Amino acid sequence: MASLTVKVNGRAYPIVCGDGEEEHLEYLAEFVDKKVQDLSESISNASEGQLLLMASLLIADDLSQAYETVEKLREEAGGTNTDMLAEKIEAIADRLESA
Repeated sequence: MASLTVKVNGRAYPIVCGDGEEEHLEYLAEFVDKKVQDLSESISNASEGQLLLMASLLIADDLSQAYETVEKLREEAGGTNTDMLAEKIEAIADRLESA
């Protein structure tokens, strides 16, 4: 097991993680810290606990929306074959290249 210290909202938190996961965990902590910093700029009288909770809820909402999008794409793809999907992707790529 590896251990590291991450900072969120200026406070250090010691964390234990699997070997090799340190870099990813640091990235995640930076992501959370950015959310907390953005919130603290717009909400001046919130406690640290409230900021962390609100940041967590915003991140959970983003994740929920991503899951919904993935599920919709899976449902749409369920009725089509792989060749049709490849053609659709190529058509989208062509449109993006010519834009």
